[in-house]
Amino acid sequence: MANAFSVDVKQNSYGSIQRYAELPNGRILYGVIDSDGNKAGKLTIPKEEADVFEASYKEILETAPKIQAYVKANSSEESIKKRRNMARGIVGISGVIGATIPLVILRKSTSVTKKILGAVAGIVVGLSAGFISSLGVTTPPGSLEFAKATRNLSKLDIQPVLDEQA
Repeated sequence: MANAFSVDVKQNSYGSIQRYAELPNGRILYGVIDSDGNKAGKLTIPKEEADVFEASYKEILETAPKIQAYVKANSSEESIKKRRNMARGIVGISGVIGATIPLVILRKSTSVTKKILGAVAGIVVGLSAGFISSLGVTTPPGSLEFAKATRNLSKLDIQPVLDEQA
């Protein structure tokens, strides 16, 4: 995993990292490279967390351009309004379908309580499914992977290195 980060630093509009060395204290030293290719700082990661760090960083670099392209293409007021209306429509239709299915199934039941509880449960399930579906349709591609990678990075023991320490 580390070989992808060691010597060859690819120019990237989001910056990059370079693995420098393993320190005597069991941490890995990385150099942070800005988007212009200049050294921007250093950080250390415990050796056992290095693979997670590198994989998460790589995932962020792969998904960030997709998200940026989606935002550029869909940032007009008209596009935002269209996606907002689409999300509302998906949630609303799912809620109606969710209420209808239990009522159709329970149409021969004589219990009003059973019909009401079935309709309420169907509405809740339908609205939940609609919300999840609308997120899938309206969020940028790669958002889930980006969020997971960011969450993984936030759990790691990443320590900045001051120049005097290095």
